[in-house]
Amino acid sequence: MKVVNVVLSILILLLAAASAAFSYFLFEKRGQLTGGWNKMAAAINATAVEMDRNSGTKLAGELTTEAIGHRNFDALDEKLPKLAAQAKQLIIQRDALADALRRVGSSVDMKNLGTAEAFRNLNTYSTRKDDVINAVSDTMKKRNGVIDNFARVAGSRLKVRLDARKLREGDRGEFGKFETALRSMEERRNTYETGLRQAGGHAGKSVSFPASGNFKTPTQTVVGAVGALKNRYNTTARKLDEANRTIRTRDNTIRQRDGVISNLRKTLARKDGQLNDLKRALGIDVSQELPTPWKKGSEEARRAILGKVIMVDEHYGYLSTDLGKDTVVTQQIGNKTAEINPDIVPGLELVVARGSLKDGDSEFVARIKLEKVDAGCSIANIPEGADIEVGDIVYYEPAQPAKAKK
Repeated sequence: MKVVNVVLSILILLLAAASAAFSYFLFEKRGQLTGGWNKMAAAINATAVEMDRNSGTKLAGELTTEAIGHRNFDALDEKLPKLAAQAKQLIIQRDALADALRRVGSSVDMKNLGTAEAFRNLNTYSTRKDDVINAVSDTMKKRNGVIDNFARVAGSRLKVRLDARKLREGDRGEFGKFETALRSMEERRNTYETGLRQAGGHAGKSVSFPASGNFKTPTQTVVGAVGALKNRYNTTARKLDEANRTIRTRDNTIRQRDGVISNLRKTLARKDGQLNDLKRALGIDVSQELPTPWKKGSEEARRAILGKVIMVDEHYGYLSTDLGKDTVVTQQIGNKTAEINPDIVPGLELVVARGSLKDGDSEFVARIKLEKVDAGCSIANIPEGADIEVGDIVYYEPAQPAKAKK
C-alpha cells in the first residue's frame, strides 16, 4: 500500500510538473497570438487609412485597432468585409482610370500605346502613365503651335488680330472674327473673279475660275489679253498723238499759209493795181491779158527772126546772112515796142525760103545750120543741091521730129 501511495505521489508530482509546463507554453502562445492579432489589426487600420486618403471614405474610423482587436472577435464578420468591398471599389476605379488614360493616349495617336493590362500592372503603369503625359504634352505643344501660327497667318494675311490664348480656350468669339474675315475675303475673291471675267470679256477672252485649284491659268489669260489690249490702246493712243501733232502742225502750217496767202492776196491786189496801171500806160484795156515779155533766146523771140541771105559763094559752098549776135527782134506790147535778142549762136538751124512770108507765098529752099556768128552777120554751109540766092529770106522754125519707120 505504501508502495502504491509512493507511486501515486510520484505520478501526481509528474502530472503537476507537466501541467505547469503546459500552462507556461500556453501562456506564451497566447501572448504571441495576441501580439500577432494586434499587428494584423494595426496593418488593417493602416491599410484603411491609406484607402481613405483622398478617397472621400471613412473606413479607417470603423476599422480601428480596438474595433477589430481580439476582444471584439464577434464584430469581425461585420467589419472586415467592408475592407474587401472598398478594395474592390479601388480596383474598379483603378481599372477605369487605366482605361481612360489609355483612351487619352489613343486620342493623341500615341505610339507604342500598349495593352490595358500594362496600364493596370503595378510594375508598368508608371512608365505607361509618363508616356501618355509626354504624348499629350507633345500634342498640346503641336496644337498650341498650330493655333499660334493660325493667329499669326490670320493677322498677316487676313489683317485680323486673333488672341491665341482665347483660341486655345475655344472662344467662339475669336473664331467668329476669323469667319468674318474669311467671308470678307471670299466676297473680295468673288468680286475679283467677276471683275476679271468682265475684263477678259472686254479684252476678247472668256474665262472661268474653278471653285478650287488652279487660279493662275485663267488669271494669266486675262492679264495677257488685257496687256495685249493695253498695247493696242497704247499704239492707237500713240498714233492718235502723232495724228494730233500732225494736225496741229498742219493747222499751224495752214495758219501760216493762210497768212502767206492773205499777204499774197494783198500783194496780188497791189500787183493787180500796178498791172492795171501798166496796162493803162501801155494803152491796153485792163480787161485784157498783158502779153508775156519774151526772154533772150526764147522760142517766141526766135520765131520772130527774119533775115536775108546777103552773099552766096558757090565756089566755096557757103553763104552769109544779115543775122548776128547783135540782131534783135521786136515785141509789140500795147503802145510800146520792146527789143529782144533772140540769141543767134553757132549750131542754130534756120530755114531759107523765097518769096514773102507776110503774103503767104514763100517757097521753101533749104534748111541751114549756122557755123559762125559775128556781131552783124553769120555764115553757114550751103546744103548739097540747094539753090540759094542772095535776097532769099531766112527765118527760124523748129525742126519737126523724124517719124519712126514702120
